[in-house]
Amino acid sequence: MSFKKGVVSVVCLILAGSLPAGAQIEDSGLELVNPWGMSFLEAGEPSLPTDMWRASDADDLLPLMRDVRTHDLTPAERTLMQRMALSPATPPAGMQDPLLRAERARIMYDLGEAQAAATLMARLDTPPPGLDADEIVADLNLALGNEATACDMLNAPDRLSGYWAKLRAVCAALQGNTAGAELAIEMALQQDAVDSWLLAAVFATSGELPDAPEADYSSGLNLAISAEAGLTPPEAPVPANRPDLAAAMALHPKLPITLRVQSAGMASQAGMLETDDYQALFLKLISEPGFVPSTPLESALYAARDPLVTDEDRAFALAAALEGAMDTPAHFSAVARLLWEDVERLPINTFTAANAPIFARAALATDHYTAAKDWSSANTMEGAREDGSFDAALMSALVTLAGSETTRNASDYIGERLATLAESDLQKQTAARLFALWTALGIAPPADARRLIVNAPERKSTPEIDLQLVGVLASAEADAAGEVILSTVGMTKGDPTALDDASLLLLLKALQRIGAEDAAREMALESTGYWKALN
Repeated sequence: MSFKKGVVSVVCLILAGSLPAGAQIEDSGLELVNPWGMSFLEAGEPSLPTDMWRASDADDLLPLMRDVRTHDLTPAERTLMQRMALSPATPPAGMQDPLLRAERARIMYDLGEAQAAATLMARLDTPPPGLDADEIVADLNLALGNEATACDMLNAPDRLSGYWAKLRAVCAALQGNTAGAELAIEMALQQDAVDSWLLAAVFATSGELPDAPEADYSSGLNLAISAEAGLTPPEAPVPANRPDLAAAMALHPKLPITLRVQSAGMASQAGMLETDDYQALFLKLISEPGFVPSTPLESALYAARDPLVTDEDRAFALAAALEGAMDTPAHFSAVARLLWEDVERLPINTFTAANAPIFARAALATDHYTAAKDWSSANTMEGAREDGSFDAALMSALVTLAGSETTRNASDYIGERLATLAESDLQKQTAARLFALWTALGIAPPADARRLIVNAPERKSTPEIDLQLVGVLASAEADAAGEVILSTVGMTKGDPTALDDASLLLLLKALQRIGAEDAAREMALESTGYWKALN
């Protein structure tokens, strides 16, 4: 679910005057009175089975939910976590149900699904510690620049606690009401609700503070007052663990365009901002008078639009930007999506052949399978990298793994070609792992490929199967889909390439068993390391 669509829902709720219990909830047919039955998926989004918690015991689930990672996720991990948190289901058995509901809301919030979290929390007797539904909604609106909507929430009764005391001071400052801001600050100080930074930031809006503080974007409230006062962004302005705030910053009209672009990059990696919005911001940046590129990504987008730049130089600029994004699969995927239209306009010829392998990987990351094969075929051209034939064969095998429809005859040909062309130890190891992944996803490797699986040199193996993996498989067989996802994300740790083949295959089988075939295939592709620096 994109941030923009989620925020629209928030605004609708606020304009309706409250956060009603049934708002933005699809009737899943599961005792709607129970918060577990609430669905937060958009129309058409895949859902997990409604019995995903049926076989789970609350005492086992609680530590899994509390310990699971919610940040620095790969695209496959994010898909699994969002689907688990947002899908409707029957409640698990056990006495810990209220705590589990609160953990579900907390996970939603940490994933950047703040609107869903706020809607769920409005129906909980015990919300997650430190989180309040109305505060989340007000803060989201402030982050987006919907200041009037957020400030109108102060009119509701019982808005006297710490957050609302700060909001009262901020809203007065935003309205240019200096006297009101001073009074609100005084009241907030009596509640110990205002820190020294907020005090200085509020008074900086008057323009009379000689030493204004640096901006702070760690919350919607701080973002709003920082933007109003025109405070200078710090060296690392975007909150690393708040993709929803990063998306809001990208859309905020009062923030500097450079900051909005930086925020958009982080939000895009987390799947919280559409590529079109990311691209529009970048194009606005590079069209600014006097703009000079300062990063590989800026240079790539600028070169792609300069009619005087040759195809060769344009290709090198685009490749450099993609190479700079090879630290994580989420980063590479976001940059590949941003640059794909420009890559697609490049001709495949002797001037671009040197960078064909990385363009093939960008095509793979954006689901352009035909283009991936076309770029990989450039290995026969003058200027192509050495060992291009293996790279081309590997790309065909990766495309097959990613889900491109392939007949048995075609997969046999692709597999035999890759196995034959694998000459170095590294190539044999790479091919063997890929064939093992084929096997996990039901793609039959031919005889030469099966032989390579067994005989590849220095293969990482697991002499003894980790009992945790056995537990994951057991959970899958019991249809305990939630447990499978929580355990899987706990084991992949943001980089499935680090898993040995046996462990990876068992996890993929477990994901398939619970109906998450698409996420299993996505994780299988990530585990090949296609997005990493080229061999």
